[in-house]
Amino acid sequence: MPAIITTVSPEDAEQVVAAIAAHFPHDPAYGPQLMEEDFDDRQWTIVWDEGPYCWALHASHRILAPAGVFLDAVREHTLGIYPA
Repeated sequence: MPAIITTVSPEDAEQVVAAIAAHFPHDPAYGPQLMEEDFDDRQWTIVWDEGPYCWALHASHRILAPAGVFLDAVREHTLGIYPA
């Protein structure tokens, strides 16, 4: 039986940010921002107010998350990163 992952590492969270930045063209000065959270089992949040319309919803379905990581759109400009 595989081990249950209860945390998302900073490296995995940064990998998600890099994948989002690569997927959506943007000005590097106004890219997605990673924030550490402790809310509702969410450890990391990516916020990008200047991103494309509803980018978080699209990213939650199109970005391949690292193993043991689940992505969920919290709002149209906010993506939650959770342990799977």
